Amino acid sequence: MTSTSTFLLRAACLFLAIWPQGVLAEWHGDLKFLTDYIYRGYSKSRGHPVAQAHVDYQGNAGWFAGLGVSQVRFDDQIDRERAEIEVTPYLGWSLPLSSDWRAEFSVSGYLYDGKIFGRNPDYAEIYASLHYRDWLSVRASIAPDAYQRGADVLNYELSYRRDLWDNLQFSSGLGYHQAGALLGHDYFYWNAGLSWFATSYLAIDLRYVDVDLSSPHEAEDHPPDQFYPRQQDHNYLFSIILGF
Repeated sequence: MTSTSTFLLRAACLFLAIWPQGVLAEWHGDLKFLTDYIYRGYSKSRGHPVAQAHVDYQGNAGWFAGLGVSQVRFDDQIDRERAEIEVTPYLGWSLPLSSDWRAEFSVSGYLYDGKIFGRNPDYAEIYASLHYRDWLSVRASIAPDAYQRGADVLNYELSYRRDLWDNLQFSSGLGYHQAGALLGHDYFYWNAGLSWFATSYLAIDLRYVDVDLSSPHEAEDHPPDQFYPRQQDHNYLFSIILGF
């Protein structure tokens, strides 16, 4: 068995361990194809297309759990032990506050099948969110020892969604990534786009993504073991989502 197969098997076992017992039939998920894996203003795929899969369970008592799998590709391609798969198991609880407001608390893991810039990168992140109906969300998170680089990274996001028609939705987001200890600077990032729900199982998304960086990282400016993902500014992201 290859190292990637072993890694995915372990991740699946971890997911089953956190999955609520007796409810395996109540789930949904999706399969995505994206032109880039853009995460908080930087690319986890060097600007290349990726495939992603996601499965999720929502319980009646507010508990939820899920697992995401994505291809990744950082600027460390000369490393034979480089990571190519990212697995993100998560577990959380949603608490209604009123008919319009709800709070949400969750924890997520970021697990990789190899190294990122020569180091083992697995880490966890803790989230707290506040939602107003289905169209406005505020979220704060902290990732202690992100990517095992000795940096505690904070992140803040504001998200807005609004239906324009029955099958067309506008959404946007603004974030502040307090990652100076990891990336050398803190910065804002944002996006805005349209999602077209062609059928109940198929959606197409097109959005503009940008980041506020005056001097983005370049790979040649850093030693091989330093974390320097590619920041993405003035980019368009196209996605196809198949849901089930």
